[in-house]
Amino acid sequence: MKLAAIHNLDTAVALIHRGLRLSIVSHITGIHPKILRSLHHEIHGRRPTSGQMPSSSGILSTRLAQATASVFAGLYRSTGGSDIYDQINMTALLAAHDLYLELIEGIIPRASSIKPIDINQAWGIARDIQTKAVYFKHCSTCRIWFLCSEDSRLSPSCPICALRRRNISGTLKA
Repeated sequence: MKLAAIHNLDTAVALIHRGLRLSIVSHITGIHPKILRSLHHEIHGRRPTSGQMPSSSGILSTRLAQATASVFAGLYRSTGGSDIYDQINMTALLAAHDLYLELIEGIIPRASSIKPIDINQAWGIARDIQTKAVYFKHCSTCRIWFLCSEDSRLSPSCPICALRRRNISGTLKA
């Protein structure tokens, strides 16, 4: 077995452990989906999840979801630099997702109905940044960069400011 094949297999195992969809793992590593399905079953003891990949418009469905997605996207942009607009940088994506989960864990209680961005949603955001289906916008009020989507039901306004306004009025809702 060549070193490149071993590296691809190690990468596939690490990505499967994280829960990344097998179609993406196959695309990244070049390993046949049948082998990946077998690895997934061996690692997780169940069949892999199937279905459509998450879209950014679905991920950005509420102001709170938009805010948390913006945190991940900002970390991804900081980690990957301007290259993220040309291609998905898996090293930056994984580093940003790890940091995101570490940060979010201290903010969102485990019993909360708010679910952190999972690795597949993170990949979907990275894909949509690259294809320009989502974009960063700067808030002149709170000075943060936040994520917007042309396909979102939400207006392209700052989720942090919107959540602050709701919180002030006593009706904070996701």
